[in-house]
Amino acid sequence: MSKTERRRHPRADALLPMKLSLGDDSGEDMVETRIRNLSCSGIRFHAPHSLQLMSRVQIALELPDADQLLISGVVVRCDIADLEEGAESFDTAIFFDDLSESARKQLSQFVSTQLS
Repeated sequence: MSKTERRRHPRADALLPMKLSLGDDSGEDMVETRIRNLSCSGIRFHAPHSLQLMSRVQIALELPDADQLLISGVVVRCDIADLEEGAESFDTAIFFDDLSESARKQLSQFVSTQLS
């Protein structure tokens, strides 16, 4: 039986740096990591520690040939990742819940470029 794709937006693999801030804008809980894949509706990455489901986060990412994007979202998945080296990491997914039209266009253009 084949799996039906449920995503509304295409998703592209991408190994780009990103910064994740938990809660407020103080920067105290800032995490630097790398994107695994992204779309216009969300992002997947490995986090160094577990994030609480449905917690609000702020994401800063830079796409090639674009300005830095600041995006708000919520944690929708956080599972322990299977890594070769044995280091603890968490496979994490964020749903973008407050995305400007400008950011959406830049993400869409980046994903289209990656998939072509």
